[in-house]
Amino acid sequence: MIELVYYSQANANLSSEDVSIILKNSRQFNSENNITGCLLYYNNEFLQILEGEKKNVLDLFAVIKKDKRHSNVLVLGEDKKDKRIFSDWHMAFHKFDSHAEEENHFRSNIVAFSEMADKPTHVIDLFWTMAKHMAIN
Repeated sequence: MIELVYYSQANANLSSEDVSIILKNSRQFNSENNITGCLLYYNNEFLQILEGEKKNVLDLFAVIKKDKRHSNVLVLGEDKKDKRIFSDWHMAFHKFDSHAEEENHFRSNIVAFSEMADKPTHVIDLFWTMAKHMAIN
């Protein structure tokens, strides 16, 4: 099994409907292909960690890289692992039309998760470090 973390920039015209479609399709595909992980979308940036069998993860990532809804796809880390950390598919989503109070709450939650999360591998540590960076910038 492997884990892979990447970062990308959403296209400026990405809508909340587009993000909802990404979430729906991701949950279905990942369930069918035994892939778990966490996808964060905030401030027109994506950060995702994927975990699963090597072929499944790399095949999915090949499709992700070609997706026209984002650009500047950068692999931040990849490594082998023995055990899953993310048992379910997750997505943190910041509403496009949220109020300042909701945004502050979202950002605070990401920072708190990044500080409290178990980080047994350098790839997971990198994921949470980048998540915190996204939330505070």
